[in-house]
Amino acid sequence: MKRSMIRTVLATGVGVALLAACGGPGGTPSDTGTSASPTADETTAEPSQEPTPSASEGTPADEVTDAPQFPADTAADTQEPSGESDLMLTDVRAAEHDGFDRVVLEFAGAGGPGWRTEYVAEAVQDGSGEPIDVEGDAVLQVTVSGTRYPAENEAGYYDGPRSFSAEDEEVDEVYVGGTFEGLTQVVLGIDSADAPFRVFALQDPVRVVIDVQHVDD
Repeated sequence: MKRSMIRTVLATGVGVALLAACGGPGGTPSDTGTSASPTADETTAEPSQEPTPSASEGTPADEVTDAPQFPADTAADTQEPSGESDLMLTDVRAAEHDGFDRVVLEFAGAGGPGWRTEYVAEAVQDGSGEPIDVEGDAVLQVTVSGTRYPAENEAGYYDGPRSFSAEDEEVDEVYVGGTFEGLTQVVLGIDSADAPFRVFALQDPVRVVIDVQHVDD
């Protein structure tokens, strides 16, 4: 298992990204664009192209200059949460870049998110145990810790589609399982079972970024 260090975008970098793009859904600036938003984080660490619109319209792309390198394998990626466990899912987006597909989970609240991201033979819905079927030859499951479900009558929790087709090179479908007992579940249908992935966090707002590297057939 490999560990990803939480990457924090400096205030100046975020300011540049915000000036360069319009605000994302729910009034929060972000990075990717599928789900309820159709654009993704720009990455200068690797050349990127104009992102392909996805589900989340109007979300700007964040420039990420310090994303970790893609690993040489497909081992599980884990990170422990830090600080307060008060993060609430507000948006999920996906978009294609030059060399990789990006999925971004955006949260409101305080604390550093933790996660476990891994390929699984079959994904099941947290809470019910019902199987989750997604398009693609492989299933990449993302479980974010340090999160919570909204309180009664609390607004702002993710209200986009439960599942949507990303139609990117590697990410075929995104399924938003939701939040159960402090864990937020998102399942990705991947085209290539051997596609390496990397996971890292951004701040202001808090986001967990999952990049899936394009694999030549």
